[in-house]
Amino acid sequence: MKIAVILAAHGEAETTRFMENYRVTRQTLAHASQIMHIPGSLQKTIAVTSSLKKLIRSRTNAQCSPHNRITRDQAGALQQYLDSSPSAAAFDFEVHAAFSASPPYVEQIIERTRLYDGQVIVSMSPIDNTLSCGQLCSCLAASHSPEELGKVKVLSRFWSDERLCSIYCDYLFEDVSEHCRPQSAEHNERRVLLLLFHGTLVKDAKGDSPLFRTGREETIQFAERLQALMLSDPRNPYSRIMTVYLNHNVGGEWTRPSFEEVLAMFKEDKKASSVGVDLFGCGYFADGNETIHRAGELLHSSSVSKARSIPCLNSTPLFTAYLASRVIDAARQITSLRGFTFPAL
Repeated sequence: MKIAVILAAHGEAETTRFMENYRVTRQTLAHASQIMHIPGSLQKTIAVTSSLKKLIRSRTNAQCSPHNRITRDQAGALQQYLDSSPSAAAFDFEVHAAFSASPPYVEQIIERTRLYDGQVIVSMSPIDNTLSCGQLCSCLAASHSPEELGKVKVLSRFWSDERLCSIYCDYLFEDVSEHCRPQSAEHNERRVLLLLFHGTLVKDAKGDSPLFRTGREETIQFAERLQALMLSDPRNPYSRIMTVYLNHNVGGEWTRPSFEEVLAMFKEDKKASSVGVDLFGCGYFADGNETIHRAGELLHSSSVSKARSIPCLNSTPLFTAYLASRVIDAARQITSLRGFTFPAL
């Protein structure tokens, strides 16, 4: 059976060029405006301002977003894993990297693989909201017949999967043990971990709760579960683990504490010069513009002596194996629903 596996990620500009960043931002805002009112003139203003900021920053920091490249690497690693798994005897998997804000677009890949025996669409975000898996499902409902939907599976709800939480912990503490030398107990007391999550709108500009699914409750539950698991782990070297939100701060009240509030906290802390801070993007499966510059911002805006970004899960073997198991389970469900039977794998 031919099964298309589509990694549906957000997508970002791959250079610092103005027009590429402008097009990606406009596409992002066009999607957002489907669930919240964003005037066209404001969309253009935001796109111009954001693109100019990236262009200006490139004069001193030429690092571009690795998000799309990482997603392609994730697709390649997953393809290799699936091809070498026992399930390859029953399924012919074809893995695609696709994006909502940059080419190749998710909708185009879904349409291109529509006649395959099955489609497994992976929402490449640990948190579900209307703008991620919600729009995926809306697209499918509008374009596919009930019969076609029977051979489609959308993988989401990663935030509630305890197995993924354990993978996060194993990955984090393996990275910490590789990059940090054992230090005195006194120094460890000043070691802090910031768990970075995409911020969500709490109240709109009128003070009302958003009328769409923001993912706020899912984010809170995921953050609390991860923090409790990390604090109870004997490998944990941190005296403090904090949940921090990367907000856009437009259109109303956003989640707290924001990254800017944490910057201010460290700036006011007279002992911050003895603090070592690690930043880990738990709310993302792949690094991008929202994660790669944060350690530098912290060092620049406070007296913290050391700050280090721990990469997101990206295309690590642990994450690849986890995704493969979810994809294989989904493929088996599709075949079961369609009445196919295969020998035990």
